[in-house]
Formats: sequence, C-alpha cells, structure tokens
Amino acid sequence: MAIFSISRIGAFRDCPRQYKFAYIERPEVEFQDTVEAFLGSRVHKALEKLYRDKMHEKALSLPRLLEDFNKSWSEKWSQKVLLVRKDYTADNYRRMGERFLGEYYRRYAPFEQGKVVGLETQETVALDEGGVYRLHVRIDRLVDTGDGLYEVHDYKTSSGLPAQEELDRDIQLAAYSLWVRRRFKDFKRVRLVWHFLAFDKEMDSWRTDEDLEKVRQKLLDDIRTIEAAEDFPPRVSRLCGWCLYRPLCPMFRHEARTAGLPENEYLNESGVRLVDEYARVKAEVDSRLREAQEKMEKLEQALVAFCRADLDKEKVAVVTGSENSVTIRRVEQVKWPARNSDIRARLNAALKDFALWDRVTDLDPHCLNRILKEEKALSETDRAVLESFKEVKTTHRLTVSRKKCQGA
Repeated sequence: MAIFSISRIGAFRDCPRQYKFAYIERPEVEFQDTVEAFLGSRVHKALEKLYRDKMHEKALSLPRLLEDFNKSWSEKWSQKVLLVRKDYTADNYRRMGERFLGEYYRRYAPFEQGKVVGLETQETVALDEGGVYRLHVRIDRLVDTGDGLYEVHDYKTSSGLPAQEELDRDIQLAAYSLWVRRRFKDFKRVRLVWHFLAFDKEMDSWRTDEDLEKVRQKLLDDIRTIEAAEDFPPRVSRLCGWCLYRPLCPMFRHEARTAGLPENEYLNESGVRLVDEYARVKAEVDSRLREAQEKMEKLEQALVAFCRADLDKEKVAVVTGSENSVTIRRVEQVKWPARNSDIRARLNAALKDFALWDRVTDLDPHCLNRILKEEKALSETDRAVLESFKEVKTTHRLTVSRKKCQGA
C-alpha cells in the first residue's frame, strides 16, 4: 500500500530532483525548515488549540492565545530555521503571527460558525477500489454546518492572495473532501474555505461529486507518474531560494561551495576561472558572429540589387565569382489572416457567402491559393474580395556553390 500526501505530489510537480532528495535519498541538510513554514506551523498550532479548547467548553482569550503562540515560538525556534529574506528578522515574522491571530480572533469570536468535527486530522482515503493507493488527509478544521453541508477550512500564512480562478482549480482541499464524502453518511456537498491570514480575508469554492471524481483520477494519475519515474531532473524556479536542498542540488552545488570563500580564493577557484574564461571567449565569438551576420546581410542586399533586372524578369539569377557562384531566387510567400483575428472572421464570412467554406480545411492556405488560381471557381468580383485578404511577401534565397570548370 502506498500513502501519498498532497505536499509529496506537489514536490514532484514543482521539482522532481527536490522530490528525490526529500522522499528517496533523505540526506542531512543544514536547515530543517524555512521561517515561512515555521511561522505557518506555529499559527496552525495556536488555532488548533483555540478550537480544541472551544470543543471542551473552554474559552481562550486573545491575550492567552498570543501568550501560548509566543511561548511555542520560543521553544521551537532554532538556528536550523532558514531566513531567506535577509531584510527581515525572525522577530518580524513572529510579530506577523501575532497580527494574523489577533485579526482572526476579532473576526470570528466567539467561534460558533458550525460544529467542528475535525482538527488537524490524521486520516487516509483510498483512491482506488483495492486501496493500493491512499492519500494522507490533513484538514486544518472540518465543520458540519448541518443539512449535509460540510466545510473544509485551511489557514494560509503566505504573502500572496490568489485569484478566485486558482482556488476553483485547487486540488488540495478538494482531495481532502474525498475522505469527508466517504466518512459522513449525510454528506451532500462541500464548501472549501481558505483563510488568508496575512490579508484577514476569507475565500471559498465549491465542488460537486463530478468534480471530486476528476480530482481522484488526477491524483491516481500523478501518483502512477511518480512511481514510474526513472529520472528526477532539477527544475529551476523562484521556489529554489526556499529549497532546503539547494546546497546539494546540481544547479546550485558549486555556487554553495564557493559562496563562503575569500575573494582571492574565489577568483582562483578552478570552476570560477573556467566559467569566467568561457564567458569571455563566448562573448568574443558572439560579437564576431554578429559582425559576420551583419556583413553577410549587406552582401546579400548588394547581390540582389546587382541582378535586380534578371530577378524581376526571370525570378532567378546566378552571379559568378572566381571560385564560387551564388544562385539567387525570388520567392513570394502568401500569408492569410491569423487565427482569432477580426480580419480572419471576415474572411470566414466571405468564404461562406461564396459557397467555398466546404472546400477549405480550417482555412488551409494551400486550398485558398488553389481556389484563387482556378479560373472558373470565382467571379472577378469574388476573386477581388478574397485577394484583398491575402498578403504577399517577397524574399530572396541565396545559395553558394563551387563554380564548375568548363567542360566538366
């Protein structure tokens, strides 16, 4: 039996190499968590205690809630927590947590929005009939509002506020709803609720049974893709700055190894010297290539101008040098309006008016060009209308060949 979590599946999607570090190799790392994740865990613990006390008929005051939060912060904090943004201290993040909790408390007190039936759940749900694949279900807060409606609540301490469309596509809470649907016999529908604490904002989304089935199938497909993976390539993104395995990653390993070197040792480090020399030589080569390309373009223009009369008459000309010859051909390219453009819509309408729509395949340029060449296919007026939609671009193709000796 394989048990996967949403975070595990997400790790493979974000970066297969990070997934391999975290779930297969499990190497020792310098840092155990980022400060953002640490903040999230402390806030979650505080809100869990708030609602657990409420379930036990114990009212937790805001001052006591903040006291518990700060005590937990101090006890759990260590130098193993990574601060990525150097402009902010651990205390900045701690005070953010105080603000999040204070605003949440004032917004929802006395916390009687439905009956809480689950806090920080530790459950699994089968994704297939045989139960071979199961998903770990960690719901921050599950609420029964009555009449078969359940709410899956999630606390977010991130500094970004997503668009509604992103939440409507979100798979995490929808995946947890699979367990809710099976666990409660009176289940009829589910409301997914996100609390974006940094903004004191609540957002929601709804899922139908059909939606949940699609989620279940997608999770199965994702897990099978992970199990079948043989290669775990690194995927560089903005998330790399917060990756605990960055010093071990092949994309950043050398950078990490040289970051602490004194300047004189850094500049003499073999890898640094090789890269600096390679970059210098490549810049020189690129500069010479640009110069050569610019010179070639000017020579092409000069050759076209040299035999303009022949090209206008014959559409082809050959200019001979001491050892080589250059063949120049004039090419006319016909272009039709681009997809989804206003002029394309007008062309479609014209073809339908001329009863030609069935003779073109999704406006195949070759079909259109052939229709224009057929003498009896169109009246002169209709032909002129279609001609007005096309654009003819003239280019020249030049090829170089060795000059053949006479008699050869």
